[in-house]
Amino acid sequence: MIGEFTNKITSRLTKGMSGATLRNGFVYDACVRARIRRPDIPVRAVEFYGQCGEDLIVQALLEARALRTGVSLEDQKYFEIGGNHPFATSSTFLLHRRLGMTGVIVEANPDLISDLEKGRPADTIVHGAVQTEPVETVKLSVSNQNELSSIDRDFVLQWNDGEVGEARWIDVPAVRINDLVSEHFDEHTLAYMSIDVEGLDLDLLHDFDFDLTRPWLVQAEPSEHHLPKNSERIIEHMQSVGYELIARTEVNLIFCDQRPAGRPESSLTF
Repeated sequence: MIGEFTNKITSRLTKGMSGATLRNGFVYDACVRARIRRPDIPVRAVEFYGQCGEDLIVQALLEARALRTGVSLEDQKYFEIGGNHPFATSSTFLLHRRLGMTGVIVEANPDLISDLEKGRPADTIVHGAVQTEPVETVKLSVSNQNELSSIDRDFVLQWNDGEVGEARWIDVPAVRINDLVSEHFDEHTLAYMSIDVEGLDLDLLHDFDFDLTRPWLVQAEPSEHHLPKNSERIIEHMQSVGYELIARTEVNLIFCDQRPAGRPESSLTF
């Protein structure tokens, strides 16, 4: 009975997608379950799109740096490798919505490009799989769940003991991470880079030229279920190039640059 009542309250509180203020259903659900009064002042829901709210963390860090340095975030860019859906689990959509930032989104699955172009018209959408070798094409394992597609075929085939499975194995254009940086960013405009390529994040971080440009923040997914202790390897590599772990969620690691121009290497950027 309580569960049914809670669902009705939560449903009422979260309606109004056309513009009405949404309320935090978790708070009101907790009140019902504990049989205590609801708060007098409505508790609003917080807008986010990242898997575990990473975009809220990144937004706060970027705004803090912008406030301290006087940099306009509308002039800064983001770089999202592994775009998938324009909004769901997006690392960057909130940054566009709230901060006016734009950037480059790379996606390997050709079936997802049209929605990305429709949903993110202010951004540059690149179709390709980011590779560490100078090749023209690469094989992509397209999962039955698009979020899990990868050029690491074993990652897809082994996910959830093989229950999800592979829809297709196709050739897609191969692109290099540093070529994309050289083409779309200058030395000072890349504020945030997010890598989510299902098991290959560390490979791309090894290939990235941090002498070419140094993002303020770098996010990577260690995929520990597939690569045990990969978090440790990613952290060690990022420390070797002057980045420190500043936040961790269930899914992702977020690093900040420790070597801002004109400051000692030991000086913390954020």
